[in-house]
Amino acid sequence: MSAKLRSALLYSQSVVFFFLASAVHVSAQNIEQCQKINCRCDGLWNAWGEACKTQESQLIEQCSDNEGKISRYCHWQGANAFPTVLSSLQPAKAYRADQLEQAETTFNSKLWSMQQDFSSSQELYNNGDAKSAAAIAKRVDKQAAAAISQGLVLFNLYRQQEDEETRNIALDQLRGSLSDQENRFLAWSAAMSKDGQLKLARRFARYSGNMAEAQGLLLDALAEFDSAANAWQRAANRAKQLLEASTKPRIWKFYRAQAASRYSKAASSARRYSGNGDSLAAQANDLWEISLPSAAKPE
Repeated sequence: MSAKLRSALLYSQSVVFFFLASAVHVSAQNIEQCQKINCRCDGLWNAWGEACKTQESQLIEQCSDNEGKISRYCHWQGANAFPTVLSSLQPAKAYRADQLEQAETTFNSKLWSMQQDFSSSQELYNNGDAKSAAAIAKRVDKQAAAAISQGLVLFNLYRQQEDEETRNIALDQLRGSLSDQENRFLAWSAAMSKDGQLKLARRFARYSGNMAEAQGLLLDALAEFDSAANAWQRAANRAKQLLEASTKPRIWKFYRAQAASRYSKAASSARRYSGNGDSLAAQANDLWEISLPSAAKPE
């Protein structure tokens, strides 16, 4: 064998070894990532403690199947759970000032788009075109979700600001934006219900609950557990109202799970604030005790 050929073979073997070693290293890192999953289920109450454990097992299995990528988070969770909706966001490290401004612009743009369609829906309804109002109201759902998602990214950036006064002002403004929109949706839902437009009323009640849930996430992350418990409870109450208004089993089951999950989070926040969240926990448990409604009826 020539010296050149021997050298080429040795080089190729070293390259193969390097890639194999790298793959083993990446695989080990992936396994470590999956091992971090812990929804902290042990401190949860009764039925939804069991639901939390089932969910945790599914998250670990999905992480393993996805080669270490965590694609979902703990909906049922105890204190210091991982992953949460905030931890599942893209890490907001070493952002420059102009990137923070870009994040603020994106959030305000999404919020503005949502509010414009909301106002258009209201105007169409007031002008007697309920059908078009309902069609535009559907768009508000996706826009509200996009605004909340961008708001959580912005929240992560604000938390990293070194100046305490600037940070607190920014966080208060962000929470205020979500709170204001929650109240607008809720007021319009009440008006639609009074006017007999029950589908529109339910739709905006759901949007209002989602805004309350977003505030619960932010307040929990800031360790403002009393306010967080109130936000989670408002969100749970909206889901429970929608549950009681629903006759289709599939939709009914969704709202039951959503209401129970939100009451459980309210209970966890209350427990961390005062040491007692039993009444809220009982509401979560009670939801699992009621049986499915009768066969679906047309709405």
